[in-house]
Amino acid sequence: MVSKTDSFGFNETKMFQVARDCSPDDHKHTQNLVESKDDMLYVWNAKNCCILVLNWRAAASRKQDELKHQTLIPSAPQNFTVEKILPSTDGTFLALAGPKGVSIIELPRRWGPSGQYQNGKECIICRAYNLDEHLFTESATLELLQIRWHPASPTDSHLLALLSDNSIRVYDVDSLRHVWRIGPTPTPQPVVIGSGSGVGGGCKHGPSASFVGSPGTAAASPGVTSKLAYLNSLGDTAVDFDIAPPRVVSSATGGSGSVGADTTFSPTTTLSTTSSTVTATKPAIAPKEGTLMNDSVIAQKNKKAPNAGAGGTKVEWPIVILRGDGNVYVLCAGIDTNRPKLQGPISIQPQVDDNYGLDSCSLIVIPTLPPTVIIAESTGKTHHALFLEESCPLERSLTSEQLADSNLTLHPCEWYLHVLETVELELGLPSVEETKQAKSYSCPLHLKRDPLNEARYFAYHNAGLHAVTLDFTRPLHEFVQQEGTDELVEKYPLFNSHSRAEYVVCTKALQNANTNAVLGFTLLQSPSGLVLFLASGQVVSLDLITDHSLIRKWPLSGSTKKTGNSESPIKNMLKDSFQKRIQSILRSGLTQPILKLDQTTEPTPQEAFELLTQATRMLRENYFVRHDKARQEIEKREHVLKLLKQQQLNDIEELQTEKQKIRATAERLAETYEDLCDKQNSLFKRAQEVVRLATLRLPKGSFSEKQFTERIEKIHQSVKMLQKNVDQAKQKITTQQMELEMKKKTAKEKTFTLPVKQEDIIKQIIGEMYTQIDSNVKDVKKMNNILNLS
Repeated sequence: MVSKTDSFGFNETKMFQVARDCSPDDHKHTQNLVESKDDMLYVWNAKNCCILVLNWRAAASRKQDELKHQTLIPSAPQNFTVEKILPSTDGTFLALAGPKGVSIIELPRRWGPSGQYQNGKECIICRAYNLDEHLFTESATLELLQIRWHPASPTDSHLLALLSDNSIRVYDVDSLRHVWRIGPTPTPQPVVIGSGSGVGGGCKHGPSASFVGSPGTAAASPGVTSKLAYLNSLGDTAVDFDIAPPRVVSSATGGSGSVGADTTFSPTTTLSTTSSTVTATKPAIAPKEGTLMNDSVIAQKNKKAPNAGAGGTKVEWPIVILRGDGNVYVLCAGIDTNRPKLQGPISIQPQVDDNYGLDSCSLIVIPTLPPTVIIAESTGKTHHALFLEESCPLERSLTSEQLADSNLTLHPCEWYLHVLETVELELGLPSVEETKQAKSYSCPLHLKRDPLNEARYFAYHNAGLHAVTLDFTRPLHEFVQQEGTDELVEKYPLFNSHSRAEYVVCTKALQNANTNAVLGFTLLQSPSGLVLFLASGQVVSLDLITDHSLIRKWPLSGSTKKTGNSESPIKNMLKDSFQKRIQSILRSGLTQPILKLDQTTEPTPQEAFELLTQATRMLRENYFVRHDKARQEIEKREHVLKLLKQQQLNDIEELQTEKQKIRATAERLAETYEDLCDKQNSLFKRAQEVVRLATLRLPKGSFSEKQFTERIEKIHQSVKMLQKNVDQAKQKITTQQMELEMKKKTAKEKTFTLPVKQEDIIKQIIGEMYTQIDSNVKDVKKMNNILNLS
């Protein structure tokens, strides 16, 4: 049954009932055991070590007939605890990861009416590859921190794994391709390139694999353990990474050392190399060197470029790496890169004392224009920064320097981060004691970006789920796309609004209560939604709005027509401003999340009273105060309007008296005007008579009279000419009539005579006709006689 907190009805499905019964034993910290890809929903069964799969779109369309879920069983069991599952970009593989290992499962094919794997087969054994098993078993302190699928993989099979020894390993299914150093190692290691032997018995390493300071040989030594713990305490180990949008650089000046003259590669590596190299065959449309490009465009180019020349351009994917002390590094590398350039630490502007957090835990890169980097701290703070290209890298960065590890070289960074804002998320509902003592709960934050809306990302943790919307992405994108500077600054006032953080689900409301951590979080597409699986077995599924800006632009129904016809613009302006004022007062900066607490134990009366006190305090501090302020504003506005009304009534009375005065004055002026008009008419007539008499007594005519006589003379001449023309026309008419009558007479008198020959022929024909008629008459008479008709 669909509820308000379960819009998709996943709580009642059998798949989540099984997942609820088979939840992991260690469910006190946040994990991600639920993922989705297109219309498939994956859930990890920790008890049976298998994957539960459901086509949620097909299950939603078949309401009466319940669609059964499928079980994917890995062919090779995992020797580690799975805490994260991650499907590949195209949904071909599924990665299983935990602190002590990583495994890749090859997903079966889909067919059938419901779009399930192997036409809905209930249990399917899938091929599984456990990567570097011996590497994790030989080292007690080595842990896997993060995994990412490479978006430019031509076979959708390249997996990047971040280890706690400051290394990133690149796997192509079960083959180790590269080991990239991103920081100081616990102990110096020799560099081996193109080695034929592998590290870790669980991996198949071909000749194409490259190892740079691999920790597999001496990972179990006490010195390495102490050194790794020392690096962790100082925050010198990487904690997370993400892949930024790619850029195109020249293969000659790229500087990543991807293909050397003295390096030999197997055919497999050659395929990987050519897949990420683009030949500049069309200079007219070749991207500018160093410019960031779209992920999907690069992925398509990589998959459609099987043969790339060595002298063309090359695609590099900057890998943004976050360390525990807040420093950010960039690793410029592609899939085929053997020795990438490690740049950093990145300069973060504006500079602060704490370097934007000393307990950083997570990082994501949102592919906006320019890219946005989100850095999260365990205290609940998230920093929003723009990933900008450095015009002069040497101004803010030092020259290349060697670290304690001789195999690692730092290069001047080509980017810098500009922090726009910092958002502090509330981790759980604070108790009264925490509020008084200014103490807050802290836990690692896990970030996940929204694939449908690049201006939104999610943060899930032990205390629930937050949704953060970035307001500067859309105007920033429009600002970058437009041309000009002065007009655009006025048209797009950047960064004048703050991002909005919404506390969607809260799982911690009591200070000493059991932690109801998040065991899985994923986003659904078409329709858009989210699924949250909690340690208590509860499933929260909610619908999501794709873009909040579209709703903000919708006009109120009927508001435009009514205000335009019945009210004045000034009144509309005053009304709208007061409404916005009240709305701004009533608008709360806090969101009330959905409360999902641990249901295994009943809260004590003290805890229940504390929860009630928190709710009461929340209402008093964030709602009652705002309502009181709104009431005061309304009363103040009412008082002002009453005074304005009284003043307007007084003005109306004064205007009425003035109206009477003006009416009396108008009547008096009208009578005076009539008298003046009569006097003016009499004076005008007298003046006319005087002028007439004066003109009669003049010796000569006036100038006007002369003009009048000349005009009359001209008219007389014109009349004579017209009369002459009329007479000529009459004569012509008479002559034409006479000629016409003569022609009529001659036509009547004219006779026609036939030639003699024609006359003889006509006479002959008439004679023959006469004789024929005579013979016919005689025959008729004979017949009458015979028949006695006469």
